This record gives sequence, structure tokens and C-alpha cells, in this order.
Amino acid sequence: MKALSIGSFDSFWKAALVAGGIAAWSLPVWNVVVNPYQIFKTHFAIGDRYTSSTTNERYLKVEYLLNEAKKASPNSSKAIVGQINDESPRVSVKTKSTAPDSYIVGSSIMGLVEPSLVNQYFHDRHFYNLAFLAAKPDEILATLRGLKRDGVTIKIVLYGFEPIAFTDIKSYGPAYQLHPEASEQSRQRVVFDYLFVSSLSDGFSRLVTAMSGNPSVRYDIEGTGRYYLERYDQEIEKDHGAFIRKQFPLNAKPAKAPPWIESRFEDLRKLARWLKDERIDAKFYLNPLHPYVAKAYSIERLAEFKVKITQLTGMDGINDCTAILMDDEVNRRFYDYKHFRPTETSKVIDCGLSMR
Repeated sequence: MKALSIGSFDSFWKAALVAGGIAAWSLPVWNVVVNPYQIFKTHFAIGDRYTSSTTNERYLKVEYLLNEAKKASPNSSKAIVGQINDESPRVSVKTKSTAPDSYIVGSSIMGLVEPSLVNQYFHDRHFYNLAFLAAKPDEILATLRGLKRDGVTIKIVLYGFEPIAFTDIKSYGPAYQLHPEASEQSRQRVVFDYLFVSSLSDGFSRLVTAMSGNPSVRYDIEGTGRYYLERYDQEIEKDHGAFIRKQFPLNAKPAKAPPWIESRFEDLRKLARWLKDERIDAKFYLNPLHPYVAKAYSIERLAEFKVKITQLTGMDGINDCTAILMDDEVNRRFYDYKHFRPTETSKVIDCGLSMR
């Protein structure tokens, strides 16, 4: 057998290095162009902005609020240009009044809440929906701390609870990473991680959505902060009965909820304490539940949950809205077993914020 020549050996390693280089850089190119988490700007990215099911709310909402706070600051370049151009005080005041100063927080259930419905109860405030998919109390605290530390105004926080957030043990991926201001990581490190994160599955999902032009979800990051389940809404408009039969099967197996994650309650205590120390007006209530979920937790555990929330938030009485949608039309009021439809939001907020 003829020995491999030195020249052939060198050619092999050169080819291997080139191939390795191409492979190494193909991942960041993929993550920038496909942009499954919507972290990168749209100069090179495909598809409509914020229509990926893996859109990272935790990062993007904080980034938006930080930018809005800079615009509203009297020391910002925008304000300085206005002073040079001798803009009237009335214009300046109007511009500042539209910047968010109060926030809806919680899980994806709260993410469907339209802020204008909450604004009606607080006419001098401007709410933004800062809820996250599968949000936990520690993430909410870290995010609010980061925003306030960076100069964002926080007057009121509205938080609607559901027991699922205190039993969910599912692990989540890159779409759930906190903003650097919340995680206290360097921005450069976070961006680097997103450049080289493994996102093949999420990327292909994004490609399918972009090519079909029919997103299942749309996030209003640079507006109200809430999201819209567009595909569900289209199915409901087409045939609500068929949608109900698909989402709420008659032969659904009874479920039993997992045990409480006690550390989540301790995190809630820390959040409530921080809000009090920062003199932020906190509004808490219990969100509506579908009967299927209520049965999974049982009457006894739901009563225990209410007691825990009441004690940890330091409220004498917390508005309990868990049963307000449980009637003969309950399946028409929910998207699925967890999320009530936006058509019910006005009723829910009225219950959550009603004075006793």
C-alpha cells in the first residue's frame, strides 16, 4: 500500500480547516437570517417581525421599554433637539405622558390582556403588557429590578395568579432567556450566545411560518406588549363549534396537578416585599380557571393556594376570579384549558380590580 504523501496530508487538513470554518460560521448566519428568537435586527432576517412562536418576549419587551425610557428622558437626544427647536412645553408633556409607567405582569394568561382595559381604572397611568410565557415570580422580580435600575418608571404593577405557574416543572430553551439588564449578564455575552445557539428546530419552525405567511401568533412588542393568537382566532371565526370540539374533547382524561414548587412561593414573597420597599402600587388577583384545571387541582388545593397568595402578598383579601367563567358557555370563553379568550378580559379585569 502506498503511503500518504506529505502534500496529500497538507491538502487534507487545509480542506478540513476550510470545511470546519464554513460549518462554524453557518450557525451564526442561520441565527441572524432565520432569526427564530427575533433578537437580531431585521436588515437580513426573513419574515414579518415578532411572528415567530419562539419570539423572546423576556428580551424584546425589556429592550423596547429601555429605549422608550431613553426617548422620554429630558436628557435624551430627542428632548435636546426639541429644546433647540423651541418646542412648546405642551408637546413635551404629551410625549412623556404616553411612555409606559405601569405594567401587567404574569404568565401567558396575562399576556393576552389588552392594556387599554386596565388604563380605564387608572386614568393618569399608561400600562404596558410585560407578561411572559411561563413567567415565574423570580423572573418578574429580576425584570422589574433591571428596568427600575436603568431608570424606567414603575408606578403600578398588576399581577394575576394561577396555580399552574407554581407547579410547572417544564424546562425552557433560548426563547426564555432574560434580558441582560434582568440577568445581569453582559450584553456582548448574551448576543454571542444567541449567535451560536443551536436553533435548528426553532429555525425550521420560523421558516415554515415565514413561507406560509400565516403566523399562529403575533406579538405587539413595540406597542401594547400583548400578543394575539391569530390562527386560533381565524379558526374560531370560521367554525367555533369545530374549534371547541378540537380543543375540548369530550373524552379528555382526568388530570392530577403536580405538587407545589415551594421555592416559587418564596420568590413571590421576595417580589411582594420588593414592590412594597420600592413604594410601587401592587394589584393582585386570582385568574379564572377552566373547570378541567380546577378539578385537576381540587377544591382543597385551590383554597390552599389562595391562602398562600393572600399571606405572601400581604393583602387582607385578594379578589378571587377563579370561577367567574365557569358556566354553560365555558368552552366558548377559553382558547384551551388554560387561556381564556380576550373577549372575556374586560369581565376578568373588572373582577380583579373591583373594590370590596
